[in-house]
Amino acid sequence: MSEFYLRRNALSHPLRVDATREQFEDIRCAVNIQVEALYIEQKYDFVMENYLEFEESILRCGLSDMLLGGRDRKDYNADTALFNRRIMNLLTAYKTYDDTYRQHFNRIFLKDRDILRQAKQSFSEEYDSRVGYWMIPKIRNYVQHQGFPMHGSSYASRWIEDEHGVERSRHTVDLYISPEELSGGKFNLETRERLWGMREKVDLKFLIRDFMEGFSAAHTRNREILVNRLEWANDYISSVIADFLVATGYKSSHFLTLVGPEGRVSVAHLANEQRLYLIKKNTKLIRLTDHYISNEVESKEIEFPRKPDVRR
Repeated sequence: MSEFYLRRNALSHPLRVDATREQFEDIRCAVNIQVEALYIEQKYDFVMENYLEFEESILRCGLSDMLLGGRDRKDYNADTALFNRRIMNLLTAYKTYDDTYRQHFNRIFLKDRDILRQAKQSFSEEYDSRVGYWMIPKIRNYVQHQGFPMHGSSYASRWIEDEHGVERSRHTVDLYISPEELSGGKFNLETRERLWGMREKVDLKFLIRDFMEGFSAAHTRNREILVNRLEWANDYISSVIADFLVATGYKSSHFLTLVGPEGRVSVAHLANEQRLYLIKKNTKLIRLTDHYISNEVESKEIEFPRKPDVRR
């Protein structure tokens, strides 16, 4: 009896199918590819969810400022603390992704230097072409060693007349960062000089949205690098499950366990199914800096309903 075998996950005594060491290594490799690819998508999802919470916080604070009276400095300080917390969470999630995606690629492609170079190039292209992608890592470095990511905010409202002559009051919340204050951080001379050359206040919402658009573009390109490797892993696991069903006579089995002297490996498509769900959920962000959310009333031309005529 082989020391390597496959069996179905069950409380009873399931049938088992012997495997060779080579099959054991191939199956473990295929499963690891699925899991490592899922880790990359999960960490990207963490960044996306933190970004969503950042944008939601701006909308919520703007609504509070529009509806609630008696707001004073303590309320605005609380808003500032909320914005800083959301941005720091976003930066931390991004740093986790940035620090680990290379290891995931190395484990998927067995330290193929050409593949890793392609993956790194995806992010380098955004870093070299986007002010937001260039700035956000600098802000993260500043937050880690010195201060907070946001240096000021402003709340405003003004009446705006549309093309039909209808006036509406537009309420805004603007966040900004001071390059001059950032330049006092632990940066090299070239970075400090580039920061000194920027305007006094920089729109932090734009920087973060520009960064997220570039980050999304780079991550989407790296998804393409994984396609062939994942196709092999998924097809191989499917064939292992199909061969097991033929050998045992079971009608179906979505979860198998591979057993060997080095331990056990779960053989299933759960990791890949979760990865595909996250890909569908987190599509590529396109022209993010050109989009905004509005809750303005579309039309006030609604007739007051007449009372019913009760006369007979």
